[in-house]
Amino acid sequence: MILAKLSKCVLVTLFLGMISVPLAVTVLKPTETESQAERRRLAPLPEWHWDKRALNEFPKRFEAFYNDHFGLRQTLVKWFNRLRVGWLRVSPSDWVLVGDRGWLFQGGDPHIRDTRNDWPYGSGELAQWAQVLSAKKDWLAARGIDYLFVVTPNKPVIYPEHLPPAINRVRAQSRADQLITHLTTHTDVPVLDLRPVLLQAKPILRPYHKTDTHWNDFGAYQGYRAMMQRLLPKNPSARLLELSTDSFVVRDRPGGDLAQNLAMAEFLREPRVEVKQPVVSCAVTKGIPADADDRIRNQNAFSTECDRAGQRLLMFRDSYSLAMMPYLSESFAYVHYVPASPVPLSVIEQLVAQHRPNIVIEQRATRWLRSPQG
Repeated sequence: MILAKLSKCVLVTLFLGMISVPLAVTVLKPTETESQAERRRLAPLPEWHWDKRALNEFPKRFEAFYNDHFGLRQTLVKWFNRLRVGWLRVSPSDWVLVGDRGWLFQGGDPHIRDTRNDWPYGSGELAQWAQVLSAKKDWLAARGIDYLFVVTPNKPVIYPEHLPPAINRVRAQSRADQLITHLTTHTDVPVLDLRPVLLQAKPILRPYHKTDTHWNDFGAYQGYRAMMQRLLPKNPSARLLELSTDSFVVRDRPGGDLAQNLAMAEFLREPRVEVKQPVVSCAVTKGIPADADDRIRNQNAFSTECDRAGQRLLMFRDSYSLAMMPYLSESFAYVHYVPASPVPLSVIEQLVAQHRPNIVIEQRATRWLRSPQG
């Protein structure tokens, strides 16, 4: 009898201790403002006011705050995600698709529709693309400035075999196929399609990260080299960096942005393909700190200067260009990077007057070919 009562007391004590730990951690730990694991801002502690509206909204706001900040939340989220991804191969996030062999892909309805080729252009949309890009090219050509529209393939375009089986393609032709065919057939807009380049590189060395939405250093170099080979005949004073396969090495690293979205960067580590030695830099960065991380560089316009090369480049781009910047910044005397693409002609006119480029590039990943105006 005594042993049974003692066992019940121990059990109750353990239960109360377990449910009290999160509350104790909540009270004692510093309040965080952002979740690195989920890559979002956390709900703030609501302020108390005596007016009727604030009183009515306080319970809902406090519940949101507590849900984001209760003790051990991040730990529990990580282990829950590990269970679903590691054992069940089910993503806990609508924005991440779990493929095979450790491959992750970007989810979300617009990106899935694009991956499945379930979002074709109408004839009016293709005509608009042709009209808008032709106007940009003609305006720049009248001022002796080269223009190049660069299409960068998303990871599913190069590695469809690792997608979840449910993400099947409903038609053979993609929006990128439609757009590039229309532009090359009906306009003289210079277009560079990087899909063949990356497909050719694929058997040599993996050009994309497994746990990130982007290409790696090797893939970015292949894209950079194709761009430079297109530009150099008319711009011989630009400088081409020559790298070989031996210039790259595979290193074990934490998972990329998709793994971080699942709070699993350490659990989903991957062998990353990186440049063996950092590019010896002549570039001086202006507009942001020289040691700024990728998030800062991706969100801000900035310039680089290099005294070893000629020509001036104005580049409208998305996040795929981040991995190309170490190469591009060594290849031109001046580069101004703008985190938007495509952009209206009025924006190009304004920045051309300000930065005086010889070349203007609009680079866009296939998943973002939504509108010729950006």
